[in-house]
Amino acid sequence: MKKAILSIIVFMIFGAGLFAQAVKDRQVIPVSVNLNQVLRMTITNGGNIEFVFNSIDDYRDGLSADAATSGSANPAAAEGFYQTDFTVSSSTRWLINYGSEQATFIGTDDPGNTLALDNVGYDLLSTGTHTFEGAGNAIGTTAGTSLYSATTNNGNDIAALVAYPEVLVQDNDDTDVSNAGDATENAFSILWRCGTTEDAGVTPMNSVSLLNQQPSPTPDRYVTNVIFELAVDN
Repeated sequence: MKKAILSIIVFMIFGAGLFAQAVKDRQVIPVSVNLNQVLRMTITNGGNIEFVFNSIDDYRDGLSADAATSGSANPAAAEGFYQTDFTVSSSTRWLINYGSEQATFIGTDDPGNTLALDNVGYDLLSTGTHTFEGAGNAIGTTAGTSLYSATTNNGNDIAALVAYPEVLVQDNDDTDVSNAGDATENAFSILWRCGTTEDAGVTPMNSVSLLNQQPSPTPDRYVTNVIFELAVDN
């Protein structure tokens, strides 16, 4: 009888082990990643450029932010009168479309007076840590370079001012390095010039000086707004 009772007790303990379920508890902690886009362009210097021609040398040689390319005495170049500096801060690959909002410069004394855009040109420099693709290269040719500028031959040519829109700078399509970054990485200078006849390169300037153009430009104050638009480079 005792053996039977003992067997029943053992069976009950063993059976309880077979049918008991493991104790579990589950908690959930939501984790999210909120990527707020940063896309900012800041002009730090040279937000208003004005070329003033006062002498025959000015008309013959032109005026330039780079004193070495200006044939006339040009103290304004040394003072940075013709230089624009800007930075880009972006959390994504970016590009800048730029250009004149009119097809020509328009006279302020007489709106019927016009001056061709290609009398004005510029040199584009990267002054930050991001670098341009090599001269003459297709986009994405050189690993480790994050900037591309077709219109300036990657910063190697003097380019003429053109009508909006034209891509000034874009990402170089490197799969490992992008042009995203802060103002120390994406810093640029534009060295403007007018009438310097630098007609080589992808986007050449007018090859004829203001002194020799036919017909001669009518004396006036010629203006246009140059647009710079920062956007995501998809």
